[in-house]
Amino acid sequence: MSNIDWDMLITSERKGAQTSKALEAAYAEKEALWQELEMLVIAEQLLAIEDDDPIALSGTERQWRDYRIQVRAWKEGAEGFPEAEKRPVRPS
Repeated sequence: MSNIDWDMLITSERKGAQTSKALEAAYAEKEALWQELEMLVIAEQLLAIEDDDPIALSGTERQWRDYRIQVRAWKEGAEGFPEAEKRPVRPS
């Protein structure tokens, strides 16, 4: 009779899966923060455009609104998420 609970054995495969899930969660958290900050930038840009402020970045109001829609959709299930290089791109 053995006192070892073989179901509790952590194999390299299980450890790899746990590490992978932890990394995915960390990347998703990072992207959620990016999304939150980017939404603030977008709001500021839309106000600057509305006010004809010379400090406004490139792009029309419509381009910034379309970008806002893309940023809002940047979450789990979006194509490329959570790869930072596949994020929506700001108007230029």
